[in-house]
Amino acid sequence: MATLFSVAEARAVDKAQLASATDYPDAAITAKEVEIREWLERACGVNFVPTTHADETHDGDGSNYLLLRWPRITAITKVSVDGEELSSDEINITDYSVGMAVDPIQPIVTRRSGVFASGWSNVVVTYTAGFAAVPALVKQAALAICVEELPATTTPWQADGYDAGGVSYSIGRGDGYNGQWHGLPIVMRAIRMYDHSLPGIA
Repeated sequence: MATLFSVAEARAVDKAQLASATDYPDAAITAKEVEIREWLERACGVNFVPTTHADETHDGDGSNYLLLRWPRITAITKVSVDGEELSSDEINITDYSVGMAVDPIQPIVTRRSGVFASGWSNVVVTYTAGFAAVPALVKQAALAICVEELPATTTPWQADGYDAGGVSYSIGRGDGYNGQWHGLPIVMRAIRMYDHSLPGIA
């Protein structure tokens, strides 16, 4: 499965804080990557690696288009309307006669050969979405989070600063309020540049 960064990249980044396989086993770094990836994708509203979303349910409204939950759609593998599965030709995104049209950025699919009948939770879609390759800035941000959060610290999570060797450090906390997702500038830059979230969609 595609990831934001590899274990080797995490061990080598910055000052190689995570180089020790004894202190930081592969499993710990792998688990941290999953956590960071889920968080960044939720914050930005986009998958940074190709991801399959199975059996996503929507309400049809009688139009020929549908707004899915994740943008940058690259493939549609199954669609059913009122329990009836559409044919492979009808969901083919490269068939310009009867297939589906997908927006290159927004999570919109359009039927060329019909409509999505009106109903509650009557349209079920399985599709793949996301970037084909992790953007360089997103990878840098993810690695920065990893080397900041994975090493153990004695600083309480609620602290906003601490003193070390006569030097005072301030910590920028990011709780998501008003778009402030993180204290690291590179992370905030990545989120702001790759934000795909739509109004009203969490």
